[in-house]
Amino acid sequence: MKETYEGGEQKITASNKDWVMEYNIYHWGPLLFKTTLRPSDVNALKEICNKADGDWSENLAGIIKDERSLDSKAYTNIIKPYLKAYQQAYKTWYGLDLTDIETKAAWVNFMKKGESNPPHIHHNCHLSSVLFLDIPEPIKEEQNNWKGTGEGPASLSFFMANPQNFHTNSFAFRPKVGEFFIFPWNVTHSVASFYSDVTRVSIAANFLLKDNSMVKDEKA
Repeated sequence: MKETYEGGEQKITASNKDWVMEYNIYHWGPLLFKTTLRPSDVNALKEICNKADGDWSENLAGIIKDERSLDSKAYTNIIKPYLKAYQQAYKTWYGLDLTDIETKAAWVNFMKKGESNPPHIHHNCHLSSVLFLDIPEPIKEEQNNWKGTGEGPASLSFFMANPQNFHTNSFAFRPKVGEFFIFPWNVTHSVASFYSDVTRVSIAANFLLKDNSMVKDEKA
């Protein structure tokens, strides 16, 4: 495992006999994990999203009209290698081995002009995530022309209510296609709106997990 560290961002290259994975850990309190999917996996997920038809919007906090439930099994089969990398990061961060990560729910967001996700958390799970599949060029142009504070249009932000000493209380990103963020359920996050007449596509998912200490407690 190879590691570099700069400005609160720890970059790691990990591998086993089946895969080599690069991912980032952000030092601010909880474990904020980011990796990038291979283009072939992005395309496979797009195919799953094109088949999604169940309305999921009534279950969510966002101001996004077109949100559809996904086939969790098909989704999980594609992202398995990236969840394995998260398990390594989790062990590095918490010193615990995860025995399993189960997808509780997954849904696709077709985000359009003027829509947004206000600051919120996800309930009834251990982990939350967001994965970006399509970011049209006009959104990138909006971001490049942004003159205000923060990361600007279509940015993804994470917040901590009670910052710890020597840790920043927020991280903000301009997501790129294929980027996959995993974070604890109770980390507040939001997505800013954009103003171009295009559609950005992302997948959000909630996970349940077990570490070895939980398994021992359940058996006791």
